[in-house]
Parts: sequence; C-alpha cells; structure tokens
Amino acid sequence: MSLPDFQKAFASLIASPALCKAVLADENAFFADYDLTEKEKTRIHSVLRQRGISACCTLYRMNRITPIYTQLSNTSALLGDDFVPLADEFWQQHANTTLQFRDEVSKFGELILQKIEKGIVKVPYLKDVLLLEMVINELSYLPEGEVRLVKFDHDIFHILSAINDENLSIQKIETSNAKFHIYMKDLKLQMDVVV
Repeated sequence: MSLPDFQKAFASLIASPALCKAVLADENAFFADYDLTEKEKTRIHSVLRQRGISACCTLYRMNRITPIYTQLSNTSALLGDDFVPLADEFWQQHANTTLQFRDEVSKFGELILQKIEKGIVKVPYLKDVLLLEMVINELSYLPEGEVRLVKFDHDIFHILSAINDENLSIQKIETSNAKFHIYMKDLKLQMDVVV
C-alpha cells in the first residue's frame, strides 16, 4: 500500500472541488500522477461519489477563508460581492498552503494589492484599509516592539470612522501624505504620526 501517495491524492481532491469534478470525468489521468494500489484507487473512486465529499471541500475552504475574513474584515466588507470570486482565484493560484493564518492573510492581501495597482479592483479607500489590516495581521505574530512604517493615501482615521458609521460610500475623504509608525503596546494597536 502506498499510503503517502494516497494521502496526497486525497488531500489534493479535498482542496479543489474543480479537481473533484475533473477526476470524476477522467480518473485515469489523475491516478497517473500518484503511485496508488488498486485498493486505493477504488477508495478514491468511492469517496468522490459520496455526498460527503462536498462537505469535506467546504470544511477545507472554511479553514482557509476564516483567517482572511477575520483578519481582513473591513477589506472583505469593502470588496462586497467581489470577495467570493477573488477568494476562488486566490485558492486556484495558491492551491498549496501551509494553512498558517498569517501566511494565508498575507498572500490574499498581496493578491488584492496587485489587483488594485493594476486597476482591476477599483474600490474607493480599499488600499488604505487593506494596508492597515495587513500590518495589523503581521504585527499580531511578532513580538511587541516591532514597528512598521505605513503611508496611507487618505485620512485613515476618517475612513475607519466612516466604516464604523456605515457611510463610507457617501464620504469624500481627503487625500493624505501622512506616515505612521504602527506597533503593538500592551496588546493594543498604536499609530504614531511620523513628522
């Protein structure tokens, strides 16, 4: 029995509903990538046809989306209906994962920043919110005393206040050249203006 290959094959299927569908259409192409016994092939064949495979794929995706939605909550809200297709694209581009929260959030944030810079994602004030949330995510995994320098394009405090008041879409927020030292002190986020 080739247990390591069986585990890799099974894990790759759970990570991708699209792959499950493709394997249902052509199992032999999938099996060619793994050194599986006939018994293991039969097991995978059977698992793919169970109703529970959908639940397995959903649980896997929930484990990947939870840190993103939790750590980038305002970013996710600002993306609105675009969030799900962007998450799907992220999963396709980053199928291999360590499932470490810090890495998932960082990689997803980088994908969104690239799309903002290329003009593909055009959500007002999203870049500023995303930069702040990415820095908070990064600092939450570092020892206290680590500092990050961040420049926002708009008044970040006005943006956060408008998000809190649920009226960001009707706000005209001034541009800004302000830079901030951002750090954690006594488990609280601190932002000091750099003069």
